[in-house]
Amino acid sequence: MTAPDIEVDYDSVDSILEVIGRCLLVDRKLNQRKPWDGFVVVSGYEQGHSAHQAWRFVGEETLITTVSGVNPAFNCALIARLRELTADPQRGNWQTWIARYDLATDRFDHTFLWPGEDEGYNVLAYDTPMSAIEALNPAHRAD
Repeated sequence: MTAPDIEVDYDSVDSILEVIGRCLLVDRKLNQRKPWDGFVVVSGYEQGHSAHQAWRFVGEETLITTVSGVNPAFNCALIARLRELTADPQRGNWQTWIARYDLATDRFDHTFLWPGEDEGYNVLAYDTPMSAIEALNPAHRAD
């Protein structure tokens, strides 16, 4: 995947999340399985280890998919800076990040979870129950 030159303000959470979102939207692996109505990427981070899992939403169906491991959205320096800027003074860095995209609104929702808050999203052990992900499908939510 070739990414265009993208300007990132490394002191702005919003700028970092915008760039990550743009990179996810053009991910070659995710886009080879279109059409979709949205997707969710769940990423887990701990010392020396990270993992990413992805699902796409097609109407009420929630289907497993993949994202490219070389996607610039997962750049180590970018993620490290995002974790630094979003760290909690008491709890430190979050462990799990949920990036959910809804095509109907053309919007990302980002949720950061600290250890103990991320039960049901164990992507580090690839043990995330489908029911947790299905609940994120916009077709199943009463927004």
